[in-house]
Amino acid sequence: MVTPRSSWSLAWLASLRGTTPTVALPSWFCNASLAPLRAMGARLIFVPVDGNGLADWDHLTQADLVVAVHTFGRAVSLDGARVACARTGALLVEDAAHVLAPTSGIGQEGDYILYSPHKVLALPDGAVLVSNGAPLPPCPSMVQSSPWPWVWRRLLQRSLPDIVRPRLPQGGQADFLTDPTDGDVPAPLYPSPLAQGLMGDADLAAEASRRRMNAAALRHAVGGLAGWHPLFADDGPAPYRLTLRCDDTDIAIARYAALRQAHLPVESWPDLPPEVSDSNAIGLRRSVILLPVHGALPPGYEQLYAKALVHV
Repeated sequence: MVTPRSSWSLAWLASLRGTTPTVALPSWFCNASLAPLRAMGARLIFVPVDGNGLADWDHLTQADLVVAVHTFGRAVSLDGARVACARTGALLVEDAAHVLAPTSGIGQEGDYILYSPHKVLALPDGAVLVSNGAPLPPCPSMVQSSPWPWVWRRLLQRSLPDIVRPRLPQGGQADFLTDPTDGDVPAPLYPSPLAQGLMGDADLAAEASRRRMNAAALRHAVGGLAGWHPLFADDGPAPYRLTLRCDDTDIAIARYAALRQAHLPVESWPDLPPEVSDSNAIGLRRSVILLPVHGALPPGYEQLYAKALVHV
């Protein structure tokens, strides 16, 4: 089932369990993705995570949906989530929004799986909701989105000479600790034919290969710098980002600022939900930096990151 965004897929799944469903999620989760759930009146429960961001479902006693997240495209064990579903009668949803394609440990056990091609492939819009035999929610009537703002933005990005790029306003957050501000929940728009065509034409195997090569090059260039370490021992089959955990928040602030100063893409993650008080989730938010590894990056880009961080 094609949907506008995986956040809307999740809200529509929740609607199958009533008007005020209880949705359980890891505390280390993106608040912006919860806007449609909040708008529909869902009750949100955030379970604690360990130092690596893995959810602890052992004490969950009530839920209609249990959302297990394959964060940054890495398969997580679903054993605890499945036991929690058996205990509460909840449906198991695998959040694979950071996943390029189904792989071992992802997409086999959940009642539903959420994929987000628009996010991992930088498309104008479009998500995919997969069911493992459970009924799909009804798709509401929607206006079709226009791809033209995305098309013009892409054309502009490709036509600009390199000498101009450092003068352009940067996207993302200006500093490491700032989160995006909450806004109104936009109405869902059905993915355009262009977006659906790009989804269907994507060579996922080639993209996965390029991501592995880029992640390996970037890991070699900057992963060994004192003060941080890769969050994962290896990059997996199709990394979403190179994820680096800093030894403390001051290092994260300084390195984020240095990369912004060099006009290089860098991200913090996530904008934690305001209800979250879990110390491990907060510690991860205040120490994890994400660097890009997508397949469109130019050869040798990793050296730009190494140069920007040489004295930080």
